[in-house]
Amino acid sequence: MSDERGRVLLAYDGSESSATAIAVAGKLLRDRRAVVCHVWTGLSRAMLHAEPAELPGALRDAAEELDRADLEAAERAAAEGVRLARAAGFDAEALPVRESRKTWRTLVKTAEDSQASVVVAGGHGMSGIGRALLGSVSTALVHHSPAPVLVVPATAGEERTDAPLLLCYDGSEPAKRAMTQASMLLAPRPALVLHVWESWAAEAPALAGVSRSVQRMAAELDEIGDEQSRDATADGVANAERAGFDAVGLSERATGPTWSAVLESADERACAAIVLGSRGLSGISAALGSVSNGVVHHSRRPVLVVPTEAAG
Repeated sequence: MSDERGRVLLAYDGSESSATAIAVAGKLLRDRRAVVCHVWTGLSRAMLHAEPAELPGALRDAAEELDRADLEAAERAAAEGVRLARAAGFDAEALPVRESRKTWRTLVKTAEDSQASVVVAGGHGMSGIGRALLGSVSTALVHHSPAPVLVVPATAGEERTDAPLLLCYDGSEPAKRAMTQASMLLAPRPALVLHVWESWAAEAPALAGVSRSVQRMAAELDEIGDEQSRDATADGVANAERAGFDAVGLSERATGPTWSAVLESADERACAAIVLGSRGLSGISAALGSVSNGVVHHSRRPVLVVPTEAAG
C-alpha cells in the first residue's frame, strides 16, 4: 500500500475528546492526507464471545444481524469522523475496522498496514460497545506504535496551536530522532529545546542533618550539573537547527519529577505541543524516555512521542 505512505491515522471513537484531537491535529500537522479509523467490536463477540460462524443455527443468524447493525453504526461514526477531519483541513477517508483482540493492537496493525506517518489519538475517550476507548489505549499506542503518536488531551482545544514547540532533549539518539520526525510532521514554527537536570541541592532538607562537607559536595555537583546541562542544551539546539527548526535553548533544574519539570516549562511558555522520544538516557540527566508516561498522562497540551525506530 505504498500510495498510503505518509498518511495521518486519526483514531476516532465518536467522543468529544477524539473530535478535539482531530481539530487540534489539523492545526499542528504538516501532512493533510488522513485515514479516519473507527474501531468496532461487534456485538456478537462482545456479548457472546464468539464469531457468528462459530455459533449454531438461529443464534448464528441473530449474531450476524447484530454485527451488521454494529458495522453500519461504525460506518456512520467513521463518516462523521471524516466530516470533522475535512473541516480540520485533512483530505480524509473513512476506515471502520473490526477489533482484533485489543483496540490498541488493531490501531497498531492499521498503522502498519497503511504505513502511517503519525497516529493521532485523544487523551480520553468514551467507553461502551463499539467505542475505541482511546483514553485507555493511548499509553499502549505510545509504547507499541511503529509510527509517532500524537496524544491530544481534551484541554488542548483551549490552548494556542501557533505557539512554539517544546523539544525535550537528553542527548540520546531517540531525542535526536524525535526532533527530525517532528520537523517532518509538524507545521513550521519556532522551537524551544529543553534539557532538564536533577539537583542535589534540591534535596537540602534531607541533607540538613549531615556534615557541611556533604552539603558543599551537593552544591558542587549542582554546579557541574548546571554546566553539563547548558552544554547539552547547546548540542540540542544545534541538532534542532539541523532538523530545520529556528531553535532556542532552555536548561532547567528539576526539583521534582522530570515529567513535572517538562510540563511546567511547557505551561510557563504556552507551548503548542511537547515532543519527546519514547526512550532516553537514565541517571542524573533528564531521563526523558522514562518519563514519557508522566508527560502523556498529565499534559494539558498535545504530546508527540516518537518511537526509537520511527516509521517511514
